[in-house]
This record gives sequence, structure tokens and C-alpha cells, in this order.
Amino acid sequence: MLGNFGKLFKLRVLLGFGKSQHRTFAQAGAQGTSAVKATRARCGEDYHTHFDPKAYLARYSPGHDFYGMKMFFIQQLHEIFRDNQVRGDRLLDIGTGPAIANLISASRHFSEIIASDYAESNRTELWAWIRAEAGAYDWSHYFKIVAELERNRENWEVIQQQIRQKIKAVVPCDVNQENPLAPSVFQPFDAVLCSSVVDVATSCLAAYNLALRNISSILKSGGYLVLTGHLNFESNYVVGDEEFSIVPVTKPNIEMALDGAKLRLVDWREIPMHSSDVPRHHIEGLYVLLAKK
Repeated sequence: MLGNFGKLFKLRVLLGFGKSQHRTFAQAGAQGTSAVKATRARCGEDYHTHFDPKAYLARYSPGHDFYGMKMFFIQQLHEIFRDNQVRGDRLLDIGTGPAIANLISASRHFSEIIASDYAESNRTELWAWIRAEAGAYDWSHYFKIVAELERNRENWEVIQQQIRQKIKAVVPCDVNQENPLAPSVFQPFDAVLCSSVVDVATSCLAAYNLALRNISSILKSGGYLVLTGHLNFESNYVVGDEEFSIVPVTKPNIEMALDGAKLRLVDWREIPMHSSDVPRHHIEGLYVLLAKK
């Protein structure tokens, strides 16, 4: 946890909060109640046709409603990897999306990274950044933040170049599959990073539990899972003009899923959210956890 109330309140201010059944992903359906206007929440194969990577990346911009949430994840991931000595040869980022921000701190501790995502459009966006193509999203703001956390701000461009070199592949993934990286086959990984993925890629708590078991299956014995997400996200989540379904989960739900996947909780950090923090969404909190297989 994040210490006492005073420390938690300070963190909320710094982040900008409080101002004014087993199926493949393609078959997953919408669950839960919606606090936003919706006709039908998108899910499954809709990610191929209705998920706009550019609209999603807009939430990483300073001033966006979700920016403070991104900063919480960035700071806590930095500390999780630093404080727990999470390191090794090979890291899998499962469900990377079009964004590499959460990979920055992790990349410093591994020599090889495999990125992955369900949607081809997101994989295309990732490759554009890796190859430094014109029009690719500019992540320099986040590299500078992580470099500052590492007290190495002047070398942020070196960190950026290193991560580009360490990403060896960007492959399809589906956490609802027994092999989430099918058709690719890899040896088990030293660590898996999964950022706000399992609850949006599944249709119910049973599927959520199974997805964590699938992810655990590609993790080495003694390896680490780093998982980030939202607590009790009871609305659909909005990307551009589209809404996507999400399974609301609580800490007890997550602990039960970890236990079923033979993962032991090592570190848990969370921060509460208020209704005013992210308009049009109902979220009770954010978390980052570390678990060991």
C-alpha cells in the first residue's frame, strides 16, 4: 500500500486527481453495468475494426482525463522493478496495445523484450515507433519522466534507443487462448508485464481467472508477473467515439485469480479514485501488483 493518508493525498495531488465462460477474445461479450451512454459495448473482434490506436494514445497527453492514471502506473512500475529486483534475460509484454510507456522502466532490467497485442492496428503502431517512422507517437515525455525517476534525465535518449533495440518481436496475442501467443511458440519468460489487459480482454470473472492461468503457463517457475489495472471499473471504457466492455474486478477477485494461477502475491500498490477524477467512467481505484510463480 502507499503509506499513510497524508502521503496518499500528496500523491493524488501530484497526479492531478481530485481536480474541479472460456472463450477466445474474438468471442468475448460485454459484461457489467455502464455509467456512460452506450448502444452496445465493443469487444472481441471489434478491436480489429473499431479500436482507434490514435484516439487511445491521446489519453497519454498531459491534460487528458486519464493522464494522472498513467502517471500513477509509471511511478509504481518504476518502484516495483527497483524495489523487488525484478530482472532477467527475457520479458514478455502481453497486450502492449499501441503504447510503450509502461515498458520503459521494465526494459532497463531485461536484455530481450517480446511485445504483443491482439489488434493488428496496435502492432502496426508499435512497429512504427520501434522503426522511428514518420508520424509515430512521440514518447519522449515519458522517457524523460522515467529518466528523472532514475536520476538519469540527461540520458533519456539513450534509454529510448536501448528499448528499440531490445524489442525483438511484436506478435499477436489472446489471453483467452491456452497459448496466449499462438501461433507463435516461445520458451517460458523470466517475467511477464500485463498492463490493463485481462479485464478488457475477458467477458466475466471465470474467463478472467482462466486468462491469468493462461498467462502463468508461459512464465518460468520462479518468474514474475507484473499486473496493472483498475478496481471496480463499472462503466464501459471510451476510446474516441467507441465504448469497450470491461470486467469489474476487486482486490479479492484478483487474489483468487492469482491463487488459481499458482502465483503468489509479493507486492501490491493501489490508490483510490473519486467520481470527479475521470468523467464518464466509474472507477474505484488503480493498482499495480507483483506476483511470483
